[in-house]
Amino acid sequence: MNAKLAVLFFLLTIGMAMPILLGFREVADVQLPNLHTNYQPTQPIPYSHRLHAGVLNIDCQYCHTGADEGRHAAIPSLDTCWNCHKTVKGRTASAKESIALLEKAYNNGMGEGVAWKRVHNNADFVYFNHQTHVRIAQFIDADGNVTDGIDCAQCHGDMTKEGVARQKEQLTMGFCINCHRDQNQRHEAAKLPARAPVNACDACHR
Repeated sequence: MNAKLAVLFFLLTIGMAMPILLGFREVADVQLPNLHTNYQPTQPIPYSHRLHAGVLNIDCQYCHTGADEGRHAAIPSLDTCWNCHKTVKGRTASAKESIALLEKAYNNGMGEGVAWKRVHNNADFVYFNHQTHVRIAQFIDADGNVTDGIDCAQCHGDMTKEGVARQKEQLTMGFCINCHRDQNQRHEAAKLPARAPVNACDACHR
């Protein structure tokens, strides 16, 4: 075996062994930034977006605060969850069991909250600002309707129909640029300023 093959074999062996060495129990625990469509890790509490965002019509930003004020959309604190669930204890056995887990975490008072597993994960070299998209940008749909701000579903999928969160779109550079190009074309057709960056690398890589 020559040196190049030996090095390749070594790297492949290490690559296959890393999940075990890092303590991952299943393939779903390993997430590549941006690319893992349908990534749906098992969460410590099986929170249902379908129930909360769909049936109960709770606005995304009630739980994911900060999306209209800065780069990041926050994971809700236990105080946000407990604001409702100190009185809402669930009707079904599974709901009561989940809320009991939430209550246990809340009463522990350790400040660590629930160890939710992150679903959407941009690479470190990508700069994405939620505020720019959620509040500042104007979005034009296929019918020419103009709205202030881009609906969360454009990138995250329709969470009113999802149970436990999963990644809907492949959040690659191509996904973003295609959306920017499409929006610029619609803005020009509507005689509005076309401002979505397409060729400005430093808009997303800083």
